[in-house]
This record gives sequence, C-alpha cells and structure tokens, in this order.
Amino acid sequence: MNPFPAPSPADLVLVKAEQLAEHPDANARIGAVLHLTGAVPDLAGLREHVTAHLDGLPCLTHVLTGNGPTAQWMPAGPDMTWHIRAQHVDGDPQALETAVRLALREPWPEEAPAWRMILLHGHVSDGFALLYLTHHAVQDGANIGTVLDALFGPRPLPEQFPAPARDASRTPRAGLRQTTRSTLTLLRHARRHRLWQSTSHPLSSRRHLLWADVPAAGLRAAARAGGASINDVYLTTVVHAITQWAKDAWPRATGTAIPVMVPVNVRTPDEVAAPGNRLFLTRIDLPGGTMPVHRRLARTRAVTSVLKSAGHKTVLRAALTRLPRRLLQLLVDASTVPGRLTICASYLAVRQPLHYREAAVHRIDPIMCCPPGVPLAVVATTYEDTTSVSFRIDAALPGADSIPERWRQAVTELTRSTPPPQGGTP
Repeated sequence: MNPFPAPSPADLVLVKAEQLAEHPDANARIGAVLHLTGAVPDLAGLREHVTAHLDGLPCLTHVLTGNGPTAQWMPAGPDMTWHIRAQHVDGDPQALETAVRLALREPWPEEAPAWRMILLHGHVSDGFALLYLTHHAVQDGANIGTVLDALFGPRPLPEQFPAPARDASRTPRAGLRQTTRSTLTLLRHARRHRLWQSTSHPLSSRRHLLWADVPAAGLRAAARAGGASINDVYLTTVVHAITQWAKDAWPRATGTAIPVMVPVNVRTPDEVAAPGNRLFLTRIDLPGGTMPVHRRLARTRAVTSVLKSAGHKTVLRAALTRLPRRLLQLLVDASTVPGRLTICASYLAVRQPLHYREAAVHRIDPIMCCPPGVPLAVVATTYEDTTSVSFRIDAALPGADSIPERWRQAVTELTRSTPPPQGGTP
C-alpha cells in the first residue's frame, strides 16, 4: 500500500490535456534550469549522486498508471542512463535556450518515471547548467522545490524522508462559516468570461517560451512599501504588462478585470515528496484597465487577501482530499471548459543556497507548461538576488512575445515609484 494519496482528477486532467494537444509545445512538462559556476562535473558522478537520494524522493520513483478511479502510483526504478545525460551546447548566446526548447519536445517512455536531468555544458567557459524536467501530473512546484533542495541543498530537510501514512483525523477542519464564505468566493469566480475566445485569433497549441529576470531586491522593496507579499508584486506586474499589451493587440481585455488562475499550495509536511499535485487552482479577478502600477498593487493586495487565509486554505484542502471523487471530477471538468480557462500564474521561492559539489548555483530559470486552451502561463522563481520568470505564451496571441519585456518595464516602473527605506539613501 502506498503511504501517499492516490492520483486525483487534478493530476489526470493534465495527462488528458497533453493528449489533446495538437503540438508538443503544449505538453505538460515543467522544471527549472540551474546555472552553476564551476568545473563541468563527471556524468557518472552526477548519476551516483542522484541515485543516493532516491529513497527520500518517491516523486522520482513512481509512475502514474490507469485512468479515472483505477489510477494509481506504481513504483518504478529510474534508468539513470536515460534519466540523466550530458549534452554539449555551442557558445552562441541563444544556444542554451534552443537546447532547452528542444529537450522539452523530446518523447518520453510511458513506463519510466516522468522526469529527467540534462547536464548542459559548452555555452560558457566557467560553468554549466543542469536542466531538470518533470511532468506536471506527477510533480507540482512544491515538489520541484523539494527535489532541488534534496539534491543540491546544503543539508537534507526533515520532511524529505518517505512520507508516513496520513492520519486523516488530525487534519484541521474548517467551520461552517468559513466553508460557506470560501464556497461563495469560488462560485463568484466560476462564471465564464470568454476573454480569450476570438474568431480572428483562435487559440492554438504552439507556444513561445521566453524568460525575463530582474533583481529581487526591487520586488522585496516594493512589497515592503506596499504592505504586500512578493507574490502580490509579481501578479501586479504581470497583469500590468498584459494590460499594456492588450491596449493595441487584444482590445477585449482592456477596461475589464483580468481573471488569473493561481495555485494555492495545500501540501502537508508528510506529503512533501509524494507524487501528484497538492495544489488547488483557484481563480482571482485582478484589476485591469489603465492605472499607475503602484495603485494596481494596492488593489491587487486586496484581491489576494483571501488566498492568504489559513481558513480558506483548509477549505481548499478539504475540497481536494475529502470531496467524493465524482464531485471533484465535476469541479475539475467545469473549471477547464472553454470560456473559463485563463492566464495561470505561480510563484516559487528557493530559500536555500544550492550547489553540486564545488559548483555553486547562481541563478534558476523556471519552466512552466501552458496546456491547450490556456492563453498564457507564467511562473516566477526567486533565488538569491534574482527573480526569473518563465513565460509560455500561445503563439496565436498577436504580439504577445512582447509581454516579458513589458513585465520588466512594469517592475522598473513600480520600483522607481517605491520610496527608499527609512534611514536609507535614494
């Protein structure tokens, strides 16, 4: 008997969406590119290093089999000769990004655990990159953070050991008032918006994969000054970039709220390395229209306050784990119909310094998936001094490849309007 929860409809919908994709760009692979400074390591040693940590990471040693109520996690030993390989990259500035895009399209065997690691070298003279990829049905962002901490963190974390059997009676339960309040919030945001449905520009399965990064200090300063979280600042600047783009390219998204799907992590400590998603994808309607970015931050903070409520998270956790499977399936199906799908935005902070032997990680670029029907998916990762954002954008959106630069400009605009800390210099 597996000591972690069975696959849920939320996991299976990602498999189904990938099967319906008309182009491999819309597959459900996510991950990260770790940029390291130091000598290129030996491939055999890297394989041995990962093998030594597999016992504490069941998300790397199980596969999803079956469908619907028969779906289950089955143990499967990784073949390190396939799961971990090396690839030389030319010194051209765009060669590394090209290698990542090609790796995302490579077919994977169904019977193998859905992850792989590629040692990329040759693009810089004093370092290398580690590309870690996985399938979103098997791992979510919290899983990826756990894997990176376990493999490359300074010390193993207590929660990285095999998950014990869960005692459901110890799980907090929400009161009737909180359940009613959360249910009304979910229903209010469940209406169809049809914001991204267009006869002249129908959505496709082809994707842009673009990155942009900014100093993390600016986001932190803006969050402190605005009494907000870094995630609030990130969501504000993403929506600000979208509204700037939409003024000329997508008029129906101007002057209206922008619906955004945000994953709420409901994973418990005993599920930290278990396979599957332990997040509730919940929609919030962020302020659209034309306004200064600092005013947008204040209005965004008011909208996201519900996501920070411990009681609301308890209700979402109960919906994911305690609803009868048929009801949860109906909930997932209803949220993924055309006219309800919209932008997805997630955020992950990697708080421990990472390294592989003597080589230190100096930047992490995340990788997001963008399933069919989703116009744009973004994920931000803050690591040390840099926040890097991965944009997966439907190529059918006219001129949308300008959104990453517009996001960077929005961050610059917000940080310029942020007063310096008291006692500091401008």
